[in-house]
Amino acid sequence: MDAPEAPVLFRASQGRPQAWWDRLFLGLVSTGAALFYAGFGVPWSGSHLAPGLSAEKVRSVSPGMSEDEVVQRMGMPLEREVSPSGRLYWDYAKPVAKVRQYPKVYVSFESGRVSAVEVELKTFWGVDEEVLYLRTAERSIERPDLDDVLP
Repeated sequence: MDAPEAPVLFRASQGRPQAWWDRLFLGLVSTGAALFYAGFGVPWSGSHLAPGLSAEKVRSVSPGMSEDEVVQRMGMPLEREVSPSGRLYWDYAKPVAKVRQYPKVYVSFESGRVSAVEVELKTFWGVDEEVLYLRTAERSIERPDLDDVLP
């Protein structure tokens, strides 16, 4: 009784000539992987930040400031949103499509005064997030890589 024939890829690794369809398949897989990385794994670009936004400007805002003071220091937000609880959020960075990581920068207000300033690094389309900077009346967090994320 004859042993079953080995798969084509296994035969190629034993020194036999590789079939053209094996080379085609491997070429398609490697091309697909390269295209996936180019489309989804490109580094984040600062083009979706509010004009002139920087880590220094984010650090200059503190709890208790008025909306006018925040505009003087950070400029106009890209978007303003009111939560169901009535808290006002100003977004200074929009999500960036098809990238692996992007920053989320926002200032929240209660009764017309800053209650929090936060910078998060969103990873894999917003599923994972790391707090890089947080400033509230009760708490302050600042990681050294904030300067790497914001210009």
